[in-house]
Amino acid sequence: MKIVFKKISNEEHVVKVFRRDNSTEEAILNSRSFLRHDFAHLAIEMEIPLSAAYWGSVAAGAALDGKALAGKEIVIAESLAGPVQTLIRNNAGIDAYQDILERMQPQLASRDLAERIHERARQLLGNWRATAYGSEMTIDWPEP
Repeated sequence: MKIVFKKISNEEHVVKVFRRDNSTEEAILNSRSFLRHDFAHLAIEMEIPLSAAYWGSVAAGAALDGKALAGKEIVIAESLAGPVQTLIRNNAGIDAYQDILERMQPQLASRDLAERIHERARQLLGNWRATAYGSEMTIDWPEP
C-alpha cells in the first residue's frame, strides 16, 4: 500500500491510501490532532513490526477512520501511539522511547527497538518538514 500525506497548510493535511486491490481512500485531517499520531503509528507498526494494527488493517481494507478495529496488535499499537506522539512533539531522546516501551509493553522493550522507533519517527517528521505546501510525502507500507 502507498500512503500519501499531502501538506495543505500548517493546520490541515490530506492522507490518501492506495491499496494493492486498487481501492483508494482519503481524508482531510487536522494536522495538530492527527499528523504526529499517524507518524507514531507508522514508526511503531513498521519497527515492531505489526501487520494487523492500524496501518496493516487499512492496507487490508479497513476505513481510515479506524472504527471497528480490534485485536491484540491494535491494543499494542494504541498503547504506544499516544505516548510516542508526545515524544515526537517534544523531540525526545532514545532513553524516553525506551522508558515508554518498558512501561507500556515490557515484553517488547529493548534498546534496539527504542532506537529504531526513534529514528523512524525522526525521519518521518524530517521528511514532512521538508515537504513543501501543496506537495506530497509518500510512504510504502510493507505488506506481507
